[in-house]
Amino acid sequence: MNGNANALTGEARGNLRLQKIILRVMALVALPVLPAVFAPRLTVEKLSWVLGFGEPPHVTLIYYLAAGGSLVYLLLSGLLWMLSCDVVRYRPLVIYVAVACVAAAPVLGWLDANVGMPRWWLLMDALSCLVGGLVLLWALREPRRR
Repeated sequence: MNGNANALTGEARGNLRLQKIILRVMALVALPVLPAVFAPRLTVEKLSWVLGFGEPPHVTLIYYLAAGGSLVYLLLSGLLWMLSCDVVRYRPLVIYVAVACVAAAPVLGWLDANVGMPRWWLLMDALSCLVGGLVLLWALREPRRR
């Protein structure tokens, strides 16, 4: 096979099955935000208690941001699922997702720390993003040529 034909095969694209699984896990991880889209007030109140912040201030903007941000999460999770359906065709986007996750992880950690989120939340948020991105990058790696 010449170089171009080999580039189109799954072998030259890393571990396709693992890429698909990772993207789908990333998509499914976003599903718990669904209640915040349709019941933002209740979700913010319950999450605030779980995080140890007590009763949240009743400000319309907080509920709007919770619902809107959660909707964006859901839309992006749908996009991740779609990418997982054809990782060869969408390879540049899959690479972008992996690099974006790795780049976003320290920003998430910084944001969580600056707004006063509990340490467990910071670790869950930033580490899951970092690990997801790194594992996806690993799955995208090209095999060594023999």
